[in-house]
Amino acid sequence: MKISKHLVVCAIFLCAGFTAVLASAAPPYVYLTYSDAPDTSIDINLLIPAKVPAVDVYYDTESRAGKTDAYINHVNAAYHQTLMELSDRRALYVAALKGLKPGTVYYFVAGEAKYGMTTERKFRTLPGGSKPLRFVNGGDMGADGRAIPLLTLAGKQDPDFGVVGGDIAYVNGLLGGYATWDRWLENWDRLMITTDGRMVPIVAAIGNHETNSFESNDLQLRAPWYTGLFGRQGTDIYYTRRFGNDLAFFFLDSGHLNSHAGAQTEWLRRELEKYKDVKYKFAAYHVPLYPAHRPFDGAGSQLGRTHWGPLFDQYGLTVAFEHHDRVFKRSKPLKGNQVVRRGTIYVGDGCFGRDPRTIDPQPRWYNAIEKDVAHFWVVDVARNGLRFKAIDDHGRTIDTFSVR
Repeated sequence: MKISKHLVVCAIFLCAGFTAVLASAAPPYVYLTYSDAPDTSIDINLLIPAKVPAVDVYYDTESRAGKTDAYINHVNAAYHQTLMELSDRRALYVAALKGLKPGTVYYFVAGEAKYGMTTERKFRTLPGGSKPLRFVNGGDMGADGRAIPLLTLAGKQDPDFGVVGGDIAYVNGLLGGYATWDRWLENWDRLMITTDGRMVPIVAAIGNHETNSFESNDLQLRAPWYTGLFGRQGTDIYYTRRFGNDLAFFFLDSGHLNSHAGAQTEWLRRELEKYKDVKYKFAAYHVPLYPAHRPFDGAGSQLGRTHWGPLFDQYGLTVAFEHHDRVFKRSKPLKGNQVVRRGTIYVGDGCFGRDPRTIDPQPRWYNAIEKDVAHFWVVDVARNGLRFKAIDDHGRTIDTFSVR
C-alpha cells in the first residue's frame, strides 16, 4: 500500500517525540498470519527495528538447528510500508509462503545481518480436506493481567490457529502505543506455543480499541496498528477464510471502520451464497448481536441484528463468535430473533484478558448461560460434528456443548 507524502508528514507531526524501544541487534518480532489457504500457505511476519536492504527466510520440513545454509528453501521477505514506521522506525517484512504440504511441520529461521536472526521456529500447516482441526477464540485481551494465564492455557490446548475478535492490545489506534503492542506480540510469541513447540497463527477481526478518532477515509490513519499488523488477511478489513472442506469463516467489521450496512452487507450476502453448501459456517466480529452485559437495544447490536441477522438466518450460520462485552455467554439457538430448535448459536463475549464486567441476575431470554468470568473458547471441527469448550483463567472448564 502506498502512503501519500501529505499523510506521512501529518503523521510525523502527530508522532513527534517518540523514541525507539526496540534494541538494536535484537531478533525481530515474528508472528504468523494467513492471506491464502491455511493448508498450503502461511505468512511469516517480521518486525525489524528499522528498514534494511533485505530480510531472509530459510525453511524446511526438517530441523536444521538454525544453520541457514542447511535449509532447502530460501525466500526474501517482502517489505510492506506501514504507518507503524512513524512510531519508532520499525519496518514490516512478510514472507508469504505458498505451495506448502498440508498437515506438515515446517522449521524456519528469519532475519538479517544487522538486527540478527530468529532462533529456529516451527509451524504446522492445516491438514486440509475434511480432517479434524482445532482453534481457540477470544477477544478483549490487552497485554497484561489475565491475558498471561489465559494465553498460557490456550497454547496448551494445541490449537491449529487462534482467532482474536478485536480489542487486541487496547491502544486505541494511537501510534504512541508501540510499547503495549510489543508486549502483546511478545506474549503471543512466548505463551501461545503448543505442547510440541509450534507457533500458533493469528486470525484477527477488528474492534473499537483498534481505532482512533482521527477524521479520515484512510483506514491506515484510523487504525495504524491493526492495518499494519493484520491488514493483509484479505482485500478489505472484512474477509472470508476457508479452513478445509467443511468450514467457511467470515470475519466482519462491526462498524469500527466500515458500516454494517451497504458494501459490507452486500459482500456478506455474496460470500454466504458462495459458501452456502459448506457444512459449517462461522462468523467472528466484535460487537455482539445478542449481548450479555450491554443493553439489547444498543446501537451496534441493533445494526448487527438488522443487517447481518437476516443473512445469518437465511444461510444457516452455525455459530457466531461475539466479543466486546467482556463477559461469558452462550445463547440458545436463535433465528428471526426467536429461540428455535435449530438456529445460530452466539458465543462470547470477549474477556480473553481484560477483567470481566457484570451480568444480569438471570440470563437474558436469548441466552442459555451467562457468567462474569474471563475465558477463551476451544473449538474442535470434525466432519461428524463440532465440540466447544470454554476455559477460564484458572484452567477450569466452565461450559461445553456440541453441534451435530
